[in-house]
Amino acid sequence: MRRSWGLGPLAALLVMACVGPAPAWAAPPPVDVQTVRVGFASTDKANQFKVGAWTPVWVQLGAGANGFTGVLEVVVADDAGTPAAFHQPVQLGPKETQRFVSYARPGERNPEFTVRALDRNGRRASNDYNTASAGMQLNAVQPDGTLLVTLGRPVGVEMIPGLPDFNVQQSQGMSETAVGGVDTLGGTVPGRWYGYDAATAVVLDTGDRETMRSLDSFRGKPLADWVARGGHLVVAVGRDWQAVTQGFLGPLLPAEPAGQVKVNSLEALDAYAGSGANKQTKQITPPGSPAVMITKLQNVARGAKVLASTGDLPLVVRGSYGFGRVTLLAFDVDQKPFSTWEDRAGFWVRALDLHRQGADLSANNPRVIGGRMYQSGVSDLAGALRKALEQFPGVRLVPFGWVAFFIFLYILLIGPGDYLFLKKVVKRMELTWVTFPLIVVTVSLLAYYAAYVVKGNELRVNKVDIVDVDQASGVLRGSSWLNVFSPQNRDYDVSVLPERLDVAAPAADPNVPARPAAGTDVVLSWFAAPEVGFGGMGGQGRMNFSSGGYAYAPVSSAEALEGVRIPIWSTKCFTARWFAPTANLIDADLKPVGVDRIEGTLTNGTGAALRDVILVHGNQVYSLATIAPGATVRINPTETRFLSGRLNDISRRYASLNNYQPNTTIDRADLAFDLMFHDSRSATSGEATLTSNPLHYVDLSGQLALGRPMLVARVERAASRLVLGNAPSPPKVDEVTMLRVILPLK
Repeated sequence: MRRSWGLGPLAALLVMACVGPAPAWAAPPPVDVQTVRVGFASTDKANQFKVGAWTPVWVQLGAGANGFTGVLEVVVADDAGTPAAFHQPVQLGPKETQRFVSYARPGERNPEFTVRALDRNGRRASNDYNTASAGMQLNAVQPDGTLLVTLGRPVGVEMIPGLPDFNVQQSQGMSETAVGGVDTLGGTVPGRWYGYDAATAVVLDTGDRETMRSLDSFRGKPLADWVARGGHLVVAVGRDWQAVTQGFLGPLLPAEPAGQVKVNSLEALDAYAGSGANKQTKQITPPGSPAVMITKLQNVARGAKVLASTGDLPLVVRGSYGFGRVTLLAFDVDQKPFSTWEDRAGFWVRALDLHRQGADLSANNPRVIGGRMYQSGVSDLAGALRKALEQFPGVRLVPFGWVAFFIFLYILLIGPGDYLFLKKVVKRMELTWVTFPLIVVTVSLLAYYAAYVVKGNELRVNKVDIVDVDQASGVLRGSSWLNVFSPQNRDYDVSVLPERLDVAAPAADPNVPARPAAGTDVVLSWFAAPEVGFGGMGGQGRMNFSSGGYAYAPVSSAEALEGVRIPIWSTKCFTARWFAPTANLIDADLKPVGVDRIEGTLTNGTGAALRDVILVHGNQVYSLATIAPGATVRINPTETRFLSGRLNDISRRYASLNNYQPNTTIDRADLAFDLMFHDSRSATSGEATLTSNPLHYVDLSGQLALGRPMLVARVERAASRLVLGNAPSPPKVDEVTMLRVILPLK
């Protein structure tokens, strides 16, 4: 009998030669991604995040026998469905397990976070952890919603989403208001200021001793930085008042805790809460209630306001810290009588200074048709800003109706048109092998030529800068929004470099790497509209037309973007925020006159002409026209108009935006002014107005309420410089720069 070997041994040899030795595949990876936690957590929901906001991601890594040194990579899709990677350096010893915090900015409500470790050469060194494959339940807050973040156990904040004005259900199943907590016991405390980016406000219960121990000077600094950049922190100080004055909290507080005293009644809180969400309140200390211990607050800071008091003892004090605010409560919020007070939710609405956050998109709203505001599809100023950035001078947009019409004609031409022409006229059907490709090529060339004529071949950029200066602390805050129109398929490296406004802009040196100046903190990312409709972040996942993804750079930071693909004749929107020390730009000598007016002089020290200048104080606006460099103007206390009236005039223009009139021009300077003082608009106008939720940090109406005057002007020079790596040519930039300076008042 003949024995047949077949090709088995030969096939085995070929496989071994191709794949290499078996032990290389069987060896365990140098590091293992064990667990992942996203965002914040409440009593009933974990992994809470806000669409379009920076979100902390905690990753538990376990190293092998040799330890591991490399990079933790967290990838999530942006608003266009393109993967964006954030890199964080990590180092573990042999067999060590450690938790690291990284950051991501999801651009859709059902994102997939992919986490992996890379070695020093950028090669994959661990398993891929995907939140969808792992079955992780992620809880999204819509981009124009409200996320309140708590530290400790402040009782009653969790009741706010149940109040009538805060429980409107948006389409897609996302609620308008949510409450999430920082798990300090679990060590999930954000390590950078933008870890709190999703929060409309943060509540800190200092009576929780574990929380206070976790917020030492190192872990507390990111929270303080977030406040200085425009956040609102509410701090409750009770029985552990002595610990509050130490560490990072001391410089933030608008008053000094100095012991505890007994009071017989807290009825002042009844009135305070009654002017919030509820008009009729239950008494927090009914007649016959035992005396209550409160914290004695003294040395109220200059400019701070006592919002509620019992006798001469302040109960609620609010003051400024940088561009943000701190509200100080002089009692425990995790114990009686506050913890059992029926109207504590209404109190929190007032203490957190909450407004109706988000438009009602329900079918019962007469302003809504098909889930969108009538005429516009825009429900928030961020959406209006996105529309304004899409308006490029010299680039004509073709309405979709015309595009659909020509597609219909093209289908008729290659189908029935070609058939009837060959059958009835030429009477040679076999010529379709010539006519069909000829029609396709001809139409393609005509379409390309038409697009070239309509959209051009120039690299264009639309940009809006808002620069804020707090002269009391010598700090500058910048916000940029820009849209890049690319005439070619390109992978761009994008960075934004702040410019000093008190000196002449230096010439760009192509031989010097594009990095911010020392002491300047820049965060750069993509920018999108918050609406639920097509093209907004509030809808489902996106269809990604670009290949690959891009990365935040450098490692452990987000001051630049590397490898951002922009297809031909397409756009990509970006946003940047930066913070830096600054010199005084305006020499102010102002003093109050009467109840609500001011007078004095202002001197322009920017080195550039200030145009369309106004001075805002309270609800009063003083128009100053133009101030030349070095010039001084005097403020006349009788020449004013109401700020709310000016804002209402501006708002009417955006409320009437029409999707079907693409040539309608949006004034970017007016839009920027509306963003600056949105909450100062009159609430009694009765008109449909746009909200301003994703960009709420730009609004300094809360600082106006604390009596801080501000100069606002348009500056005819750039406050930041866009650097585009791999650009085909220098971009043609159309930009608007708005300056706002918080001035001292005698």
